[in-house]
Amino acid sequence: MPVLTVRISEDEKKILAKKAKDAGVSAGVLVREFINESKFVTGEDLLHYFEQHKGDKRLRVRRRP
Repeated sequence: MPVLTVRISEDEKKILAKKAKDAGVSAGVLVREFINESKFVTGEDLLHYFEQHKGDKRLRVRRRP
């Protein structure tokens, strides 16, 4: 299963932790909920999303060994 790695700043980590605490869940659960809210119906939708985020050095996908 692929692993999504997102590099975020210290300020972004604090915001994520606060939102997770307010929601009563872990940061990982909050991120998974956010990802699952995305609506990709076709491959074209996915390509459009990735074109918007192309070059974002904070995003990386790798395969688990």
